[in-house]
Order: sequence, then structure tokens, then C-alpha cells
Amino acid sequence: MRKKIFAALCAVAFLLGALPIHGIAKESAHLEDSDFSCRGIHLGDSGEKMLAAFGEPSFDKQVSVYGIGVVYYSFPKGMDVGVSVRKREVVDILIRDRDYQARAGVRYGATSYKIRTAYGEKGRTMLDGVIYYIYEHPEKPRERLLLEVDSENGSLLSFRITSLPLTDEEADRRAEEDDVSSDLSVLLAGEKEIDTSAMPEHGPVKIRGLEK
Repeated sequence: MRKKIFAALCAVAFLLGALPIHGIAKESAHLEDSDFSCRGIHLGDSGEKMLAAFGEPSFDKQVSVYGIGVVYYSFPKGMDVGVSVRKREVVDILIRDRDYQARAGVRYGATSYKIRTAYGEKGRTMLDGVIYYIYEHPEKPRERLLLEVDSENGSLLSFRITSLPLTDEEADRRAEEDDVSSDLSVLLAGEKEIDTSAMPEHGPVKIRGLEK
């Protein structure tokens, strides 16, 4: 009888001890404006400001993403930044640098638990066979933080901060809301043939909606 009472007390103590920890984890998980930036560069910043922060790019390529003209600048260690052809502002930041560390120590190889503890609970989304945790900016819904994770163990593989459409449906909806029809024409005016070969050279970067 004493053993049963002791076991019950231990179980209650374990549950009571676990509750504060779980509560703290949920309360601490949140999104900040800085989560949607890299090296002090936010989506919407000018291309000139971005180059001043990132330095000299290894190369750049002009492409079309869902009909939106974008110049991607590639930097060492797996950094790629897309700048809108029409507005000349940052619209896409791709990070595959394994040494890059975001807020709360989130970096390459971080577990799904670590991600959710830092940014909040979120279900996984699959885009073109790639699995992501997708977080929206609390005040700017068009800005998203995409965290690519391994399909088997859920560990973090890459970061993407973007204001570009993620699906055909979203691109169509935005086309109706915004005047983006001129983007492709501006891009074509810059060069007769669009170079859409694989980019960057240091590794694969999957950009959904990239028109070839």
C-alpha cells in the first residue's frame, strides 16, 4: 500500500514539475521583426543597402518567379538575395550557410522542437516535395520565414525569408491585387534571353515558381 501511495506521489510531483517548464517554452516562443531579416537587411530594403551589407557578390542572375522579375545575387557560403527588377528592393533571402545562426540559437541542424520553441507551434507544409515550417510576419502577412527541414528527422536545413508568392494560386491573387504584369517586360528589356540555369553554383536552391 505504501509503495502505491509513494508511486502516486512521485507521478503527481513529476507532472507538477513539468508544467512550468512546458508553460515557459510556450510563452517564450514568438516571432520578432528581426526574424524576417539577415545581416540587418529586411525585405523591402533597397538593393544598394543590401549590397553595402553583404559586400561584393560572386555573380548575379536575372530570373522570373511567377512572372515577377528578380535579380539574384549570390554570395559566399550559401547566401543568395533576390532584388525586384521593377522596384529594386529585396524580396527574397536564401540562407544555406551552415554557420549562420538566427535568434535563439536556431541554426543548421536544429531540431523541430528547437524551432517550435523559438518561433511557435506550426504544422509542416510541403512545397514541391520539400518540407517547411512557414511563419508569417505578425504585421506583414506577405513576408514569410520558411524553414526547410529534413523529411526524416526534422532537422533544419535552410532558411528562406521572402515576400514572393509561394503557390500559383497566391501568384494569381496577387496579380489581381497588384500591377505586376510589367515585371517580366522589364526583365526582358534587360536581356533578350533569361538565364535560368541552376543557381547558385555552391549548391541547389529550390525556388518554387521559377520559370524556365
